[in-house]
Amino acid sequence: MKVLVTGGAGYIGSHAVLELLNNDYQVVVYDSLEMSTKVNLDEIEKMTGKTIDFVEGDILDGEKLTQSIKQYQPEAVMHFAAYKKVGESVENPEKYYRNNVLGAFNVLNVMKENKVDKFIFSSTCSLYGNAVSPIGEFAELHPINPYARSKMFVEGILNDYFTAYKISSVALRYFNAAGADISGKIGEEVKATANIIPLIMETLMGRREKLTLFGDQFNTADGTQERDYIHVTDLAKAHVLALKKLENSKGYHFYNLGTGVSTSNKKLIEIAEQLSGKKLNYEIVGARVGDPEVLYANATKAKEELGWVAQYNVQQILQSAWNWHSSR
Repeated sequence: MKVLVTGGAGYIGSHAVLELLNNDYQVVVYDSLEMSTKVNLDEIEKMTGKTIDFVEGDILDGEKLTQSIKQYQPEAVMHFAAYKKVGESVENPEKYYRNNVLGAFNVLNVMKENKVDKFIFSSTCSLYGNAVSPIGEFAELHPINPYARSKMFVEGILNDYFTAYKISSVALRYFNAAGADISGKIGEEVKATANIIPLIMETLMGRREKLTLFGDQFNTADGTQERDYIHVTDLAKAHVLALKKLENSKGYHFYNLGTGVSTSNKKLIEIAEQLSGKKLNYEIVGARVGDPEVLYANATKAKEELGWVAQYNVQQILQSAWNWHSSR
C-alpha cells in the first residue's frame, strides 16, 4: 500500500515514515518545509535503503495536492501538517484555523474527489482542556486554546465525512510526543519547536543561553506543569496500527495515546541533568494563557482495539533525546 504523509519531514511525521517503510509500505511525503528540513528523510533513506518520494507543497494548495495524489495514487493519507504552539495560537488564531482546519479540510476534499478513503489524523489530548486525569476518550471535550479547538473541529469533520462520503479515519489524540529514534539517527529538530525536552537538551549543550519555564504555581507537587510524555517511536507504531485497522474495517475512530504517567517540568530537568552530567540554566516566568496544569492518559481503548501499548518510559525518552542532540 502507498501512503501520502503530509508534514512527513517533520518530527512525528518523519518517525511515522520510518515505521511505514519498516512495515513495507510505500511512502510519499508532502511537506512545505516551513517548519522542518529534509534531514530526517535523508537519514531514513540511508537507514532503510528505500526511496521516499517527496513533494514540496502546502496543504492549502489544492491544485498541487490534486496533482500529487493523481501522480502517486496513494490509498491512504497520514496527516501531520499542522501548527502546534499553544501560546502562538492564542496570539494568532487566524494562522491556526487557516492551516489546521482549512488545510485538513482541503486534504479531505482532494481525497474525496480522487476516491482515497483512509485518513489517519494527528490529533491532541488538548481537546480535553483541564479535565481530571487520567483522561479517557469519552471525557468531555473542552479545548481552552485555538490550537486545541482547531483539532476538535477537524475531528468533527472526520465524523461527518465518514457518514456522508465513507472516508474512514482514525484520530490519534496523543499526549506529549518526545524523544528520538533509538538508532540516534533521527530526532526533533529545533528549527521551530516549542517542546520542552529538545529545549532542555539544546540548553544543556550550550546552544541556548537558558530555558524558560512557564509557571511554578500550579496545583502540582512541585508547582510546575505535569505531562504524559510518550516516545515518538511509540506514536509512530500506533499510526501504523491505525492504518492496519482501516485496512480491515471502516468508520471514524479515535484513541488516546499516552503512558498513563505524568512527569513535571522540574522532574524532567532533574533527570536530564543526571543523564548529561550538566547543570541546566533556566528561569521561571509567568504561566501561559490556555495551558492546562496536569494531563495524563487512559489509553485502554488503544490497547483493546489497536493492540497498542507504549513501550518506553520517561527515563528512556530523555536518554534517547540526549543521545540524539549530543551527537549533532
